[in-house]
Amino acid sequence: MTLPSLIQKQNDKEIIAKLKKNYSILSQALIKSQLELGFFETWEIDNSGGDPEGGGTPANMKNVYERIRPELKVIKECEDKTGCWHKGKTKNLRGKEVGRDSIGIGAGIFIFKLADGTNISIDDQGTTNLKELFGSNYNKPTYIFWIDANGDKKPNTIGRDIFAFILTNKGLIPAGIDNNIACDPKSTTVYSGSSCTAKVLAEGKIDY
Repeated sequence: MTLPSLIQKQNDKEIIAKLKKNYSILSQALIKSQLELGFFETWEIDNSGGDPEGGGTPANMKNVYERIRPELKVIKECEDKTGCWHKGKTKNLRGKEVGRDSIGIGAGIFIFKLADGTNISIDDQGTTNLKELFGSNYNKPTYIFWIDANGDKKPNTIGRDIFAFILTNKGLIPAGIDNNIACDPKSTTVYSGSSCTAKVLAEGKIDY
């Protein structure tokens, strides 16, 4: 194995370790939030596109964040603006640019940075996108949590260091749990790579 391959393999191991750690922490924080917000299936998912007067992020999305914040080591938070995501646009697995420059993926989103450098972004999605883009058969509008496991470091690519999780009535579930059709560098979906999350967690490697 060549030196670049060894370095890439080590980088992937570090990304996966951080991904698993923050997935666990975030899942537990969301479970505890049910004590105040009720069971997941009763939550009102606000996909109004944001509240400009409140900073551009839907009120219910902010409400969820406020409930999980005490369980997280947050050092910075951003309501639909720059400062908590890497500089430049995110790329999908095909190398195409997605999202907004230096803000994140989606509109009316909430982004926050953890003490270990991880960036996390919350966006809302409807049921059609859940199936076609995120490999999930969950049948209610919900929130997507994007975890950028190595923060501002490159490659800033979905399926490489940025991974999607879906909030369902069973808790936070890795995208691609029902199908990973978009986990393919040749996939033409806008978020190609988004459904790689379940595969990566199950196999402990990034080999596509």
